[in-house]
Amino acid sequence: MIIDSYQCSSCYFEDKKPSNRIDSSTISPPQPRAEFENVLVMFVCIERYDGREEVDQAAEEFGALVDMLGERPLILCPNVHLSVDKAPEKLAVLLIGQLEEKLAERGYQVHRLSFGYHKRYGLECNGNVGSVVGRRFYGSEHKQFLRLMTRLGVCPPDALPKDMPVWAEVLMQRQLKVLGSRRETYNAAKKMCEDQLDATGQGELWTCMLFEGERQPMDDYLSQLYTIIEEYPDVRVHRAMNLSVPGFSNAARHLFRKYPEAIESGRLRIYNSKVSDIEFMLSREAVLLAFPQIPRKQGSHAGEISFGIYCKDADFAKNLIQWYSSFLVDPEVGWIRTESDLNAVISELEEEMFEEERE
Repeated sequence: MIIDSYQCSSCYFEDKKPSNRIDSSTISPPQPRAEFENVLVMFVCIERYDGREEVDQAAEEFGALVDMLGERPLILCPNVHLSVDKAPEKLAVLLIGQLEEKLAERGYQVHRLSFGYHKRYGLECNGNVGSVVGRRFYGSEHKQFLRLMTRLGVCPPDALPKDMPVWAEVLMQRQLKVLGSRRETYNAAKKMCEDQLDATGQGELWTCMLFEGERQPMDDYLSQLYTIIEEYPDVRVHRAMNLSVPGFSNAARHLFRKYPEAIESGRLRIYNSKVSDIEFMLSREAVLLAFPQIPRKQGSHAGEISFGIYCKDADFAKNLIQWYSSFLVDPEVGWIRTESDLNAVISELEEEMFEEERE
């Protein structure tokens, strides 16, 4: 659950039109234009796998916030756009209702705005300490990991924590290591590259745009990758690149021209990727997920890395590798084997982007 709150001296909300992208049975009756003074506005997004635990956490946290700022009416405004892992509409309506009840039980005056509408609104914030506060409530560690597994496509959207595959229990065993900086994440990536040089006869590396959005240490990483291609013929490299971005499409063309023999033999395999908010490296023994500081819109690279998640576990890596083609690689394109095929894919992507801009 994500909540963005704003202490407002005044605000207004007005329903414009109902959404045509959600379950129509969950759309509430339209509300007239509402104006408020001296309130705390809370934009609420219910995420997949949220439940009573997250509702209780949110009520506790924002009850404390109201106590700090002084008692005032609370405005609950549904806002599905705060997360890419939004819950089904029926669950969202249910939990927002439960949050309203929890806050009302604490003695707060709560106004819940309509669900399922595009809204026009205006806020005048006080600007004092605590006037703008954002919080995210994850619930249990099982839920956190299940959300990640669903995002990767490993678990179906309707999975429950008990449905997680046995190998995913690696989270509970504390084998996942959070890398708190770009430097730590880069060092893990470099170590994974170096390990391939020792994996005689079975080296294999799957990457997705890792660090290509960086000015540094891009050169070091790419030189290490070039070393693998040029000096270790027993190591196969799978390279997924967002070919809708000119910098990456040019880099792909460069690889086809620089390493034609590696391309033809299949030692270097190029794919298109639609991923824009996560970067990835896999080997037979380890997994590295790298996350950007600010996720970019579709069609651009993730940008500056702020943290990573690393796990050295063969079973874990084996299962994620099985999902490489379904999550990181564009299945409509698949393995691009010739430069002419590459140019055709790039041209098609450029045409799609042009049509989207026209619309």
